[in-house]
Amino acid sequence: MFDYKEMKTYWWLFLISGLFSLFIGAALVFWPGKTLSVVGWLIGFWMLFFGVLRIVMALFGGKAEGRWIVLMVGIVGIVLGIVVMKNPAETIGIIALIAAIFWIISGIIDVFRGITDADMPSRGWVIFGGLAAIGAGAVLLLWPAATVTVLAIVAGIFFFIDGVMQIMAGFEIKKA
Repeated sequence: MFDYKEMKTYWWLFLISGLFSLFIGAALVFWPGKTLSVVGWLIGFWMLFFGVLRIVMALFGGKAEGRWIVLMVGIVGIVLGIVVMKNPAETIGIIALIAAIFWIISGIIDVFRGITDADMPSRGWVIFGGLAAIGAGAVLLLWPAATVTVLAIVAGIFFFIDGVMQIMAGFEIKKA
């Protein structure tokens, strides 16, 4: 799918994205009781940032095969991130649904990419990260009336796992 040697130049984007995800994850896990706006804004900003990262991957990832799906996920992430960030307090009720759908779609794509792209560095970790995203999304869908605290903790755990996966992917791409 992607020529990871060509992406070597952009390995640091994964590192920055991973560190950002770790920061958000820690903030959500250790301070889940903060205001609805902060939780909503953090999740919206992460979706926006993740969307931009996916678009960069799609545009500069090398081979054209499969890049359209990564580009679409990036666009969806940006749109959803902007919607959530624009009205975080008003959208907190649907943030769980938006995050769940985004994580499930993104997770399915990562699992698919990990299974089908034999050249991908650390395929197992990409698949694991995709499964974690699917799991986090499923938890939020199964308990839609979850409190903000539960949403923050589930989201924080996912962001932490995702941050570790992105950092690992960045260093693997750098070595490729």
